[in-house]
Amino acid sequence: MYRILGMGNALTDVLIQVDSDIILSELGLPKGSMQLIDQPLFLQLQKRIKELPKQMACGGSAANTITGVSKMGVKAGFIGTVHQDEVGENYRNDLLSYGVAPYLLEDSQPSGQSIVFITPDHERTFATFLGAAAAMKASMLKPELFKGYDLFYVEGYLVQNHDLICTAIRMAREAGLTVALDLASYNVVEGNLDFLKELIQTQVNIVFANEEEAKSLTGLEPEAALEWIAGQVEIAVVKLGKKGAIGKQDGNVVRMSASPATRVDTTGAGDLFAAGFLYGFANRKDFSECLRYGSIAAGKVIEYVGSKIDQTGWDAVMNAFNAIDILVE
Repeated sequence: MYRILGMGNALTDVLIQVDSDIILSELGLPKGSMQLIDQPLFLQLQKRIKELPKQMACGGSAANTITGVSKMGVKAGFIGTVHQDEVGENYRNDLLSYGVAPYLLEDSQPSGQSIVFITPDHERTFATFLGAAAAMKASMLKPELFKGYDLFYVEGYLVQNHDLICTAIRMAREAGLTVALDLASYNVVEGNLDFLKELIQTQVNIVFANEEEAKSLTGLEPEAALEWIAGQVEIAVVKLGKKGAIGKQDGNVVRMSASPATRVDTTGAGDLFAAGFLYGFANRKDFSECLRYGSIAAGKVIEYVGSKIDQTGWDAVMNAFNAIDILVE
């Protein structure tokens, strides 16, 4: 049975719907970005949002993808770092509730949180206090973590720790795993451009990017960016939001439309797209089917606030997957 191992920042999402962009300007947060904040600013933000309605859910980009593939029936595990506090314990329990094997390393800092501001146009802006999540070091990783898995999925946010991501990918490749990388955020790409290009060109098999990340990486529009990325890796996928996605494998370009959906919040759309795609990949489906699975999963999660889908939603996702399988057969 195919098994997928993910690694990323173990973050608890704090979801806040706001009436306008004003609060983003007040806090100096570029709309649509992911900004890392230190503990003093984190405490300031806590005071600022204290009275605002909010929802909390265990998240982090890679964890969203891994819990997604596990819910779809693929065996999965997750590597992250938390503190021995209530947030960290809740995080472990959440992974277990999704059937994910938790490989949670520990640190003395508080467990990380990501404050997600959702504006009326459904765009999301992240202010992320990494806390313990950022304390993951290359020295904490052991080759044994990668044994028994077939694919290693890593979020681009970890690219900022060059030693960590290089060590993790090296161990994964030495264990024979396929390596998939999601670029995660355009500003992370811009800040690590040369390193990221070399990593993709030499160590990665599959790349997921949205159009902003693809442009930050290549300086090109989506179709041309796809061509450049596909020239470096075996599989390239550029997500285009409501316009769907384009992908290239073995010289073949496939365009996939977005699944019909009532958009409430785009948080987690890219993560669940990757989950759907990897579900297809794990089950050795045709490339176009993998893109369709990704589109279905992304379309479903944007109907919810946050990155989690309830059981009714998951039933709809799996029914749609099954319908595709019947048509193909």
